[in-house]
Amino acid sequence: MSYIPPHKRHSKDPNRPSPVPDSLVTKFKNNLDFKSSSDKINRVTFSENFISKWLLVSSNGIKDELPASVDLVPFSSDSVECLNGERPLVLMNNDINKVSEQEERTQWLLIAEKVEEDLVLAYERAKTSVEENQHVLRLVARFGKILLYKRKPGPLAEFSQKNFKKMFSTNVPTSNLQHMMSNVVPNHGFSVDLEKETYTVKLSHSTRPTETINCKCTIKEDGRLSMYKAELNVVWHMVVDMSCIDKSLDMRLMLAAKRKMTALTEKEISDIKGLLDSATVDPNVKGGLRWPLGKASSGDGYRIFEVCHVRATIYKNQTLSLRVRETDRFNERTGTGAVKREVTLILKDVNTKLQEQNIERGCVIEMLRDTLGTIWDFMHCDASSLT
Repeated sequence: MSYIPPHKRHSKDPNRPSPVPDSLVTKFKNNLDFKSSSDKINRVTFSENFISKWLLVSSNGIKDELPASVDLVPFSSDSVECLNGERPLVLMNNDINKVSEQEERTQWLLIAEKVEEDLVLAYERAKTSVEENQHVLRLVARFGKILLYKRKPGPLAEFSQKNFKKMFSTNVPTSNLQHMMSNVVPNHGFSVDLEKETYTVKLSHSTRPTETINCKCTIKEDGRLSMYKAELNVVWHMVVDMSCIDKSLDMRLMLAAKRKMTALTEKEISDIKGLLDSATVDPNVKGGLRWPLGKASSGDGYRIFEVCHVRATIYKNQTLSLRVRETDRFNERTGTGAVKREVTLILKDVNTKLQEQNIERGCVIEMLRDTLGTIWDFMHCDASSLT
């Protein structure tokens, strides 16, 4: 049988994503497996004092325990990967109490008080690394779905975090995206700021196996890649996952630091550009790029392990930035790919305020409530529309 390059191999489900690491939940931190053998390269980098929380949010407020009316049901999408032969599960509320829209919105705004202390603390801790290493902090809200995988196959046991692996899927269903674009974007004064098409090529080096080099590229007139930015994988300082059990979407509030690569030698730049120059743009393969056989690595230790073709539209209003993008991703290590629609809200003003000295807590709470009001509108779609 002739050799078939990885980009030309097609599984039964071409859009299924590769597994990603769990997010941490504070009291179950020791039970989560972030250092599995399959994730040694693209491992998420956490700050020393990483803060993580998981909130259960319903129309009646924030729950400390899982309500009796909430069940674990198989996720209906075909674009997710099974684990141990079983599909992921999601939390679904079968007994949604009817409350007015105003009451529901008021309960949602209470999240500001729940996360404010951790958010301020995370910024205080992150400021040191920002000043010493010139990191750039960014506070974002991501929309998607929290997926739960049973750690062992068999009958569903009583719900307990230690019995599950948890991942946050950033794929937004078409129905939710249409709601956002038709209603929320115009109602909150967003206007198109930028449209762009890029390719991200993720590299690893044999001497730094746990670090990721993200090469951001555009396409030159001759069809070759042109790198305009190189970054290390971001450092996570805080993650608050919110299971919105009455809604079709969940949310992740995340504080992360972007790290620019500022110390590349001329030889390192030459080696990386050599890898990029050997790529061919091909819309018929996953990730949109392919390499000649044996050219996805160099003799100097660099190796390509993931590519991603991105079409993005950036919207802005006075206080927020909204990034809507379609990603076509292919992972060389796992041989899997995924096409996703992703929506990220960048909290510009809150991010700026929280980096100031002597922050007034009252001002922070008010800004968080204003921002959560906008986020609530993005998520204001009933769980019955889950697709």
